[in-house]
Amino acid sequence: MAATVLLPFLVMLLGLWEGRRADDDWAAFAAEHRHLSAIVADLEARTPRDGRVDYTLQFRKGGQTYGGPLALDKARDARGEVATMTTLMDWRRSLPPVVVVGGGLAAALSILVLLAGAVLGLVGRTSRDALVGGFSLVRKLLPAALALQIVAATAGFVAAVIFEAGMLAQSGFDGGALKLLGVAAVAVGATVIAAASTLWGLRRALAAFEPDPLPILGRPVSAAEAPGLWRLTEGLADRLGALKPEAVVVGLTGGFFVSAGPALLQPGGERLAGRILYLPLPYLALMRGDEVAAIIGHELAHYAGGDTAYSQRFLPIYAGVGRSLDAVAAGHQGSLGLLGPSLRLGVFVMERFHLAVRHWSRAREFAADAAGAGLTTAEASARALLRTGAVQPRIAETLDAAAEAPASAPSDLVAAVLDRAVAQGLDDPAAHLEAEQAHPTDTHPPTRERVAALGVPLGPDLLALAATAPPAHALGQLGAYFADPAGLCRAATADFLGVVREHEAAVRADLETAAAGVAAEDQVLRDNSRPGAFVLVGAAVLFGLAALGLAIFGFPSLSAREAGYFAVVVLVLGAILGALGGYRLWRGERVTLILRPDGLEVPGLDRSIAWEAIADLDISVNQTGIATRLLLPPEAPFPVRVPGGRGVKLDAKRRIVTFALGLPRRTTPQDFADLLGRYQVAAQARHLLAQAEAARSETRTL
Repeated sequence: MAATVLLPFLVMLLGLWEGRRADDDWAAFAAEHRHLSAIVADLEARTPRDGRVDYTLQFRKGGQTYGGPLALDKARDARGEVATMTTLMDWRRSLPPVVVVGGGLAAALSILVLLAGAVLGLVGRTSRDALVGGFSLVRKLLPAALALQIVAATAGFVAAVIFEAGMLAQSGFDGGALKLLGVAAVAVGATVIAAASTLWGLRRALAAFEPDPLPILGRPVSAAEAPGLWRLTEGLADRLGALKPEAVVVGLTGGFFVSAGPALLQPGGERLAGRILYLPLPYLALMRGDEVAAIIGHELAHYAGGDTAYSQRFLPIYAGVGRSLDAVAAGHQGSLGLLGPSLRLGVFVMERFHLAVRHWSRAREFAADAAGAGLTTAEASARALLRTGAVQPRIAETLDAAAEAPASAPSDLVAAVLDRAVAQGLDDPAAHLEAEQAHPTDTHPPTRERVAALGVPLGPDLLALAATAPPAHALGQLGAYFADPAGLCRAATADFLGVVREHEAAVRADLETAAAGVAAEDQVLRDNSRPGAFVLVGAAVLFGLAALGLAIFGFPSLSAREAGYFAVVVLVLGAILGALGGYRLWRGERVTLILRPDGLEVPGLDRSIAWEAIADLDISVNQTGIATRLLLPPEAPFPVRVPGGRGVKLDAKRRIVTFALGLPRRTTPQDFADLLGRYQVAAQARHLLAQAEAARSETRTL
């Protein structure tokens, strides 16, 4: 409320105050103009017509008294100045209404959006149709409301700044006033640019939304490949009265879920559409049959309740409001805080929608749990919830180990998960009661709440049963689902390892590109002193010519002797400038920094600083060039200052090395920062590549 309503309301109050001041200022100048007009008329009437000078005519201004004809001239000048200021003040009176309307409109829009978001959030909890319909309208109207608010706030701010800048004209445009005008111009320009770019970005929020395909690491299984699984799934769907999945996908990662939108299977790149049921093979192997049936029934219940279709309808709303937020956030930093209310409004709307969606997601999860329990038993459904938490760590440990060393990974990771679960046992389900099960599109209540909603006591017997380690022959139960479970597990393992290797190859290619982004030879940076040296030499030549001209032609108002002395002084100054310029040209451009692939060398320090030893790097621009500060960690050797360096400062206590240098030729501060960044990234890339190579060598040795 403070940011979105009170702040624009204060702008409106500022406009009202400025309006009273504007009227007072105009009235004061209008009265002064009438007063000066009367004085000018009086002086004109008293001026002698025969051209005589009458010093009884007087006009006083600025502490000085003018007499005779000058009095009339000064009076007319003063009247003209006041007439100009009166016109300016009259025009200035048009600005406060803009401030009032801008602030008031921004505050009113904030109130409307806040009320709409709050009301729709409450109404959306009565039905999902109301939720989707209300926030679909908000998605379309919010960008326009934010755009109108930005225009109003910007207009009000610009009008207020111009109004206050008009006060400077009353006291005259001296040096301080010109500086303030410059600050005002920069503020107005930055705000207008930020607002314009934000309005341009808000156009994207109205564009049509096309959801990206859901990436799934898995492979589809047909009824011939998984006859038992398809019979179980279709039988559960018939009992529920739910739509049947059009595709069943199995893999090693993630949990059970259903989707109804486009999907992209990895690693093959096959595209699927329609109703998809995803089943993770490790869970199928480690969970009991009634537990699997309860979970599949839970997922199919989402089809019966239309949950996946609603999830698809939620996505454009999230996308539209998200685009609006992105556009406002992009311009917020450069707007001097002017876009803060609009940004907070967008965040508020997103939060209201998210809370309403979460409400229905939780409600539908409880309903789906009840549906799964109705197909089996409440105890089996509760046990399935608990067992997924107990099994998940063994699955994650096995897959993580395979991802770290894919070359030595077993050919059947499902069997490897079972072996680990048999050897180590399962986790205590009580440790995962507050966990919210992962899902690619929806949220889930904590496991404790879901078990309680099933009406099953969460006692030690249930927890112990859920934590029972699977038998060594548990892998055989996959035969009830698949025609060739061993071959399918090996194929799923190959898919997983293939994606891991593709990711490794992509990362390695990026690292190699980064490592090759700097030259192997030293890059020497030098100060750009040649232009300054040429300027000195040019000035010396001009001084010499001036001295020569003084010696030959002399100088008005100076005797020949004085002109000769003056010529000698000018010649000496020219010689000094020429000597300085010549010395700088002879010396050449000095080395200010040497960049190597392994570190940087600063003249004036006794050792190079390795890129890996730089914990943080800061670059700032000053009047003489660039100041660079390096923060070294405690374990890194700290350099010592030696002769030959300029602008080097060492703070051993805070472990900071600071060095200043002029910008090299044809280099901007951003170019310099990018150059150091490339060397740092290249060093990090080489370090990671070396670590990966060492790990591969160790794996080959083992």
